[in-house]
Amino acid sequence: MSTTRSRIISRRGAATLGLAVALLAPAARAGRYAGEFLSLGGGARGLAMGQALVAASDDAFSCFWNPAGLALVDRRSVSGMAASQFGSFSDPLGVHAQAGLVWPIGGGNLALNYVRFQVDDIPRFPGYDDADYTFEERRRLIEEAGGSPLGYFQSVDQALLLSFAKRNEPKLHFGWLYHDIPLSVPFGINLKLIRSELDASAGSGIGLDAGAQLHAELVDLTGVKNLGRISAGARLENFTNTGLKWDGGEDAIHYYHVLGAAWRAGLGDLSWTLTRDYDHHYDTQARTGLELRYGGLALRAGHQGRDGRLTYGAGFHAGPLDLDYAGLDHDLGRLHRMSFIYAF
Repeated sequence: MSTTRSRIISRRGAATLGLAVALLAPAARAGRYAGEFLSLGGGARGLAMGQALVAASDDAFSCFWNPAGLALVDRRSVSGMAASQFGSFSDPLGVHAQAGLVWPIGGGNLALNYVRFQVDDIPRFPGYDDADYTFEERRRLIEEAGGSPLGYFQSVDQALLLSFAKRNEPKLHFGWLYHDIPLSVPFGINLKLIRSELDASAGSGIGLDAGAQLHAELVDLTGVKNLGRISAGARLENFTNTGLKWDGGEDAIHYYHVLGAAWRAGLGDLSWTLTRDYDHHYDTQARTGLELRYGGLALRAGHQGRDGRLTYGAGFHAGPLDLDYAGLDHDLGRLHRMSFIYAF
């Protein structure tokens, strides 16, 4: 084994061993974690705010949090993201990347995004397929054999997202009020083409997501100025139960939904956004996010519910360019994410 690979195995230790055992388990590709890379979202802003953005997404990365938010993008834009999924930028455990384009069309916005998540140098261990071993039994057998890998392989997940969103602006009438209340109600949809490669196996599938948001100014509801805006949002992920067909079978990327609310307000050059999401992916997880903006600078923080993990980040806006960073501390190491949006 080369010095470089020896250093990689030493540094990643039990985390890499556990990953390899999981990938080699008979049900490794199935059900629960199929297509999981898409749940990581996109862009640094959403991660920095604890992934609680279903009601507050309004930029080129909205297809990952709520496709309805794409309708709030008022200019053509290109976007990109680079992330080290645990570890450092120079030597991460996984690499997460994205490139996208938003283009106004037909009274709405059309978006195209490419996403790639890759893990290299995954050690290959004996499969122990001659018995129905549990995950922990496989780990124990590998450790007792000295933990020496038979070789290395990689996992590559890719997706192409075609999204369309349009904003509606109805007026809500209450009989006891003397005026109508204007609302902003964007809707959006994602068409997803997914491709996963694991060692010598490959799978592909097609799925659909949908989302909606509702925004209202509090001054229209209460008559009191400077209270800001309240928003509600919903995302229906894989509402068609996306199928992922492999060389030797088929998995289902199951449906789940995310509900959320947001409050935006400001005073002078200072503005803030407070968000709360309820993610029903596996079980209900509450997530919270906060963004403070002063001029072209932004500071962000979040809390990822049951995991108890804090997220953090910052952003800089200058003319047509937005630059953002997000970080997350995890048992497997630190996650770094950088992204940009350029409007034209």
